[in-house]
Parts: sequence; structure tokens; C-alpha cells
Amino acid sequence: MKNTVQVSATFSFKGETHTPAITLDLDQFLDHNRCLEDIYPLLAREGGFGHYSYEYEMLLSAPLVFDQPRGLAKDFLADGKLDLEGLYKAWQQEKLISELTDIARQHMGVKQLQDIPGLRETLLSIHALSKKQTP
Repeated sequence: MKNTVQVSATFSFKGETHTPAITLDLDQFLDHNRCLEDIYPLLAREGGFGHYSYEYEMLLSAPLVFDQPRGLAKDFLADGKLDLEGLYKAWQQEKLISELTDIARQHMGVKQLQDIPGLRETLLSIHALSKKQTP
């Protein structure tokens, strides 16, 4: 499932109200970024503001407002705020489960980890153990 959220920020400059907004692909964003401040340049681009403009400075002072969550984001959005840390952890877990499912499918012919009782927990334990042993 694709994970997306609508992001906007409203600010006024020279008597004009600006509300740049984007639909943020959270899968791509979380793969490369982990900081809400990384969203401001994306909004600036959408609004046509240069990074050295007064409009950009005003944009940086505006709060980010999140809306219309899809996928995992639904569980981490409340009152226009996104729990990025919680979302990132859940996204990592979902990504890991997907990778483990692919491995089980390739080597065992299993379609879903739930098809074999205890397989999901076993693979997660093996993964955790391998992380412990990696320096």
C-alpha cells in the first residue's frame, strides 16, 4: 500500500496569504529523509519560492499541517500533526516484513508469513539476532 499525506503551510507576506501544498510520498521521503524540516524546501518549490527569498523565510516560520493520510500515515496523524518518529518505526517494520515475506516465498513457497504458525516471529527473531552480531 502506498503511504502518502497532504502537507501544507500557510503564511502571509506583503498582505498576501500563501498556502503551498504537496502530496508527500512517504515511502520515498522516509527512504531518504527523517526530519520534518526537510519538507519545507519541497513546499517552497511548489510555491515557486527561492531558498534565499523572504517568502521562504516566512514559510520556514509557518507550522506544517498534515491531512488526507493514506496507508500507515492514518495511524500517526492527529490534529494536523504527524508523528514522524512513530511512522518511521512502523514503516521500517512493514518494510522488513515485506522483505521477509519475499524470502519465505522464494525459499519455501509461502505466500504469507501467517500461513505457517510461528514463521513471522521466527524470521523476526533471526533478523534481530543477526543485527546484534553485526558490529
